[in-house]
Amino acid sequence: MTVGSLVFSVLILLLFALLMLWNCSKRPKSDLSRECCLQNMNALRGLFAFEIVVGHVIRWDKTILYPLGKFMICSVAFFFFVSALGMVISFEKKKDYLSFRFILSKPVYLFALSIVIFIISMTVDAIFPGDLAYLTPPLIHTYLVKTNWYIWRLIIFYLLFFLVYKYIPRFRVLIIFAVSLLMDIFFYQTGFIEGWYASSIGFAAGLLCGEYFPKIKALFYSWKGILILLVSSIFGFTSLFVSTENVLSMVFMRNSICVAAIIVVFYVCNYFSLCDNFISRCLCKYSTEIYLVQFMWLRVSESYGWNYMIRMVFVVIMTFATALIFHPIVVGIRKILK
Repeated sequence: MTVGSLVFSVLILLLFALLMLWNCSKRPKSDLSRECCLQNMNALRGLFAFEIVVGHVIRWDKTILYPLGKFMICSVAFFFFVSALGMVISFEKKKDYLSFRFILSKPVYLFALSIVIFIISMTVDAIFPGDLAYLTPPLIHTYLVKTNWYIWRLIIFYLLFFLVYKYIPRFRVLIIFAVSLLMDIFFYQTGFIEGWYASSIGFAAGLLCGEYFPKIKALFYSWKGILILLVSSIFGFTSLFVSTENVLSMVFMRNSICVAAIIVVFYVCNYFSLCDNFISRCLCKYSTEIYLVQFMWLRVSESYGWNYMIRMVFVVIMTFATALIFHPIVVGIRKILK
């Protein structure tokens, strides 16, 4: 590793730390309510989205940023967690939350976004050099295969939440966890990519936190919570030393490290008021767009053969610029469906 690469990587890590804690005040742990926890975590959505962008750029480069490429599964689990926590709160506070409007504003909304993103991706493939993956016929098959897996996984979670919370009054979190786990094992055994099953525990964890927040908070601040953090961390990191991939290392161990990461974020949200950070709030506004549009610029940058420093600057700038342009479209689709 050259000196320039080392300095660049350190600056990126410092920038993430600065963006997370800038203008954040400390808070007493007893002050955190469930709604305040959701607000704090929402403030981190943009930063976690950019962590995924950086992780995608450097995942094959053996730099000190390389762990971010592995941490991406934890970032995705964080998104699942926040989505589930928010839906539980809305379910309890909003009358008729699980009406037909829920289907329009969640699964149908994501389906509409997937079509728009696919069209934009085809346009980018037609303009810039690359593998032209999105222009490969038949387009319907390409659309289903190339559309980011996260959209399809989230649609499944939304539909599962709707069915269970609308029609089953008891053991809802347990049912969704069990169904998710069975799906994870199925996805792994049938050859789906890692994203489909490595982070899904985040959704059930968000439901659990939303339903039993006072008990979860008390648990995390007891010795049992520290023990859960240590065990899940050790069990998760053990996957790095498993030479042969199997369902234990790819499903259970990777989800275990996601649990540890969520607990750490929970602790941070207890000790700091992250909503005071203007930069985080601004990035949060565009987190969905940042996550969805990054892939087209990743493909473009890969086609030019740049090193990871040039690629990272290019992808981050172009992703954020495209997210700004794409944001009104996202807002418009949501308004129409509501």
